[in-house]
Amino acid sequence: MRVTVIGAGAVGTVLAAHLVRAGHAVKLVIRDEDVPAMQSVRHLRVDRVTGGPPLTVDKPALATGVDLDAADAAFICVKHPDLRGVLDAFGDAVPAHCAVLPCQNGVGATQRIRQRFPAIEPVAATVMFNAQTLQPLHARVTTEPTLLMRTADARLLSLFRDTGLRVRRVRGEGAAWGKLLINLANAICALTHATFHDVLHNADLRTCFLAALDEAVDVLDATDAPYRLPASLPYAAYRRMLQLTPSLALRASAFHRTASPHAYPSMVADMLSARPTEVTQLNGEICRLGELCGRPTPINARITRMIQEREERLPAQFLSPSELRQALALED
Repeated sequence: MRVTVIGAGAVGTVLAAHLVRAGHAVKLVIRDEDVPAMQSVRHLRVDRVTGGPPLTVDKPALATGVDLDAADAAFICVKHPDLRGVLDAFGDAVPAHCAVLPCQNGVGATQRIRQRFPAIEPVAATVMFNAQTLQPLHARVTTEPTLLMRTADARLLSLFRDTGLRVRRVRGEGAAWGKLLINLANAICALTHATFHDVLHNADLRTCFLAALDEAVDVLDATDAPYRLPASLPYAAYRRMLQLTPSLALRASAFHRTASPHAYPSMVADMLSARPTEVTQLNGEICRLGELCGRPTPINARITRMIQEREERLPAQFLSPSELRQALALED
């Protein structure tokens, strides 16, 4: 198939490398300012912390513009702040033959695409792995690479066959909401320069995470939004597992089961590089839903404001776990 990957960050590099390995005709869309650095690179490389040799493939064709007429599928692998520019580049319409697969966290990207292009139905692609950029077109995967697709299209479900990247078909938005709940920890990591392992094993950080989760689950229950937690556990059971046996909670999670203890979420890298974050589409999305259904969300609102006050500023300012707990007014 002719596949366009828009964005050459960590996720875009990982997906493009596996698509090249699968034998597809891949075009990688990059920013104008990245052309000099990426033109000199000969290969895409993906290091795997979970074991096995690096995946190294020939560099696909690079482009700085989007041409969906020449694509059967287009993966959107940019952060939420850059999504509008990508949709503007699509023009007035998306060709009917081209499947559009947004890979952003949360559920907001598919909603924005539906609003902008009502004639198409985007294929939500939930990225169930953590990846980090090491060098241009060189990424490291710190969890088992898995992609969830909300589609019955056999062509799309088989895009990554025999490449080492697993694709699972899902129905509805339960998986995306479930991952959003887990990703509420990203902002806690970004405020304290912590890993997800730290969040579960440090008492102060775990208390902050559980408070954010409690609010979020209350909102989702109030709005009847579907969500599927790790191992399909009910929230009360999963919460107790997080609280009493965090190591077991990690093993139950498809997203974090194979994660390196030293892997930081991308929001930490955004803070260190003074880039905009996705906090509005994660914790902020819970606040938005809370306003719609009349449920208070003071913890997620405070976390969102604290990130927004610190993002795009250098040097990055971090709190200790106890300082964050105190800022959120969470009692012992």
